[in-house]
Amino acid sequence: MSEPLPKRHKLDDNETIAANPQIIELGLGEGPADANGDLEGAPEYVVDVLAAELEECQKALDKVNDEASDRVLAVEQEYNKKRRPIYAERAEIIRKVPQFWQRVLSSHPTLADLLTDDDLAILEYVTELDVVDSDDIKSGYRVVMTFAAENPFFTNPSLTKSFHYSDDGKITIAAADIHWNEGHAPVPESLEGTLRPSYLFFDWMAANEPLGHGTPDEISEIIKEEVWPNPVKYYYSLAQGQREYEDVVDEGALVEAEDLEGVLVQAADEGEGEEELVY
Repeated sequence: MSEPLPKRHKLDDNETIAANPQIIELGLGEGPADANGDLEGAPEYVVDVLAAELEECQKALDKVNDEASDRVLAVEQEYNKKRRPIYAERAEIIRKVPQFWQRVLSSHPTLADLLTDDDLAILEYVTELDVVDSDDIKSGYRVVMTFAAENPFFTNPSLTKSFHYSDDGKITIAAADIHWNEGHAPVPESLEGTLRPSYLFFDWMAANEPLGHGTPDEISEIIKEEVWPNPVKYYYSLAQGQREYEDVVDEGALVEAEDLEGVLVQAADEGEGEEELVY
């Protein structure tokens, strides 16, 4: 007849169920475990063993997940380098399309509600928009807007807003320093009765704090995740209505969604006869 087990069996760190099956067997025999292995009411040392085993399983899963994340990140870094020359080629085409980025940004259903008339007036002079990831991708990115030389609103040839993510998840924002021309700078709201420009998008470009709701920075997330990957989608958006389609087709006829590339090519051809913007 075997000696009775103590009321609480203190496990060593290296003791596991596999190495000590008799503990589980005896423990289950003493507790009210049913045929399905329900451990409710089982001795505490049995639960300790199972908890230790579960913790080891979770550590193994975490290790595999970390390895998977590293592999995915490595692949993304590789293909991000392959995308850059294609982005550059796309930018060259876009420069030939008048007011491309103004139309794209104002066609996005969320951004359209945020852009003021003064924002739209400045966006008319945008010749290039770029989203540049950090070399390791995970630590951040920057949004860069380049403007035509004749931009009357400010002297900056380009504006850059950067986002950096630290290892602890905190975000650091480096906003653009806009050098406004006289008469175009935002006027403090405290100056009541003053006729002043009204910006939201360019307030965002100059802000070191997030302006969005529900995300670290709603506008930057929209630009990076929705607009930047496929701006043509918004250039040809239904949000602009039939009048916008008629601007890029002959005789005011509408084009089908499959003709997106043709729309851009036609718009670019129409712009070739105009004076080229210098930036």
